[in-house]
Amino acid sequence: MSKKFKSCAYFQISLFVLTMMMAPGCAGLRYVPPRSEPIVRVGIVQEVESFVFEPSGPLHVLAQTERQRFSTDIEGAWQVSISQVKPARVVYRCILYESDDRARANESAMAWRQKGQTVDVIVRGDELKAGNRTIVDHRSYAVALSAEFKQQAEAKAHLKSVFAGASSGRVFREILTPASGIITLISPDKKIHTVDNGMRLVSPAIRIENIKVGQGFHWERTESRTYGGELEITISPEGYLSIVNVLPMELYLAGVVAGEMPASFPVEALKAQAIVSRTVFLHHFGRVHRDDDYDVCDDVHCQAFSGLSESSEAVKNAVYTTRGLVLTYRDQLCEASYSAVCGGHTENAVNVWNGSDEPYLRGRLDTFEPLRGFDLQDEANVRLWVESEPRVCCNMRDAGYPTFARYAEKYFRWQQSWSRTELEKIISEKTGQKFGHLRDLIPVSRGVSGRIKELQIVGTQKSFSIHKELNIRRALSPSALYSACFVVEKSNVVNGLPGRFLFKGAGWGHGVGMCQVGAAIRAREGKTVNEILDFYYTGVRITQVY
Repeated sequence: MSKKFKSCAYFQISLFVLTMMMAPGCAGLRYVPPRSEPIVRVGIVQEVESFVFEPSGPLHVLAQTERQRFSTDIEGAWQVSISQVKPARVVYRCILYESDDRARANESAMAWRQKGQTVDVIVRGDELKAGNRTIVDHRSYAVALSAEFKQQAEAKAHLKSVFAGASSGRVFREILTPASGIITLISPDKKIHTVDNGMRLVSPAIRIENIKVGQGFHWERTESRTYGGELEITISPEGYLSIVNVLPMELYLAGVVAGEMPASFPVEALKAQAIVSRTVFLHHFGRVHRDDDYDVCDDVHCQAFSGLSESSEAVKNAVYTTRGLVLTYRDQLCEASYSAVCGGHTENAVNVWNGSDEPYLRGRLDTFEPLRGFDLQDEANVRLWVESEPRVCCNMRDAGYPTFARYAEKYFRWQQSWSRTELEKIISEKTGQKFGHLRDLIPVSRGVSGRIKELQIVGTQKSFSIHKELNIRRALSPSALYSACFVVEKSNVVNGLPGRFLFKGAGWGHGVGMCQVGAAIRAREGKTVNEILDFYYTGVRITQVY
């Protein structure tokens, strides 16, 4: 049993016992995922003191102890809160080396012991199974100092001393004793139920109020969402309530495709999104959120997951007709990135993130017909690019303004404007830098799509650089600019200080991999899912993994 599931073992036992205790005819009480399909754990709410939910039918509350379990048919909203909290007892430890090869980790451990260090080899990450078959194994083997530290700063200081000031190694948190507390549920008829430490909520569907969506971006909001599967309620190490949605892979993907792409998009585009999203999940499984009690979050950090809230027959059909299909390159899962609107040219992955320059994630002009391209790493050409509307797939004017993607028109070419004082405040708050008055914003280097890789901030007191596409976008807006493919115009300049900065840009998102709107236009023009994916991910194969 992996570390992630140890804390939840009692839930599995209690579910089995509860099911065995129920009378005949109640076999459908607990949601039982198909054994041939991987199970996904989605973190949908973290670190709250209370929340409100409403079941769509009979509700079953499955607790650790039999006396705290109950079932009810009462309709309406339930209130959940926490009290008498005891936070987890945690320590911090230092990782000296990590590898996906156990033998190499053992060799490293032996070498550190010969240097006089007391170390352990620990397993991190997880393997994902469909029944008894392993789909992906992203476990790694870390060589960690046996010493435990109460404070993170103390562990970091010790790590630096071990490496004599080098930046190697890292610190991780280990939970020795889980958090505990009393969870109180108040029913719609004001009856009070209490559960110790954690529970599962089982109902045909459960709606939760005030889910945070799009945090840190221009579409940030709160909304109510409905979820299938089971909801696991636990107490976080810090002593707050956390909610994890436990459900089968294909049901999870239906919520992702609905969250990432409008259901009105052509079916072949929806299929492409399903295959890409399945690939993204499997590629990232056990690598992101590896120290959390869930596999993925429900926001754009992983993939937007809307539960059952945006469910439609078109999305469900796209997911289930592509069941188990993923993108591979040389028999390995692809890092199948995608973005909303590329602006006409996709980007090299290496120009956006630190990582390898995958040959299937290279930028290209997104058009049906061969066009004479020009160098978008040249400033003059970028200005011509963002001030024009080239004949590319995500140009809504050229596509005839199809109703299913008309929302994307404002992202294809866009403008945003700030006064100098407004922009100075934004940059200072986002970067923590004090630079005096803002004189200029200078692109130092650009990627193949014109997206800025390094931006120099020129102030009256000092200059400094911001690196990477998303960092640049976030530093220049209260939320984030639509993309890093932009040029800047200064106006009302007095004594070398502009009074206003105008941003003219192209696209929405990082631009790596599939352009979602471009995929929709390609599908509308008769391209199949295979043809769409072959364009955006050159040289990949569609492979059945379960």
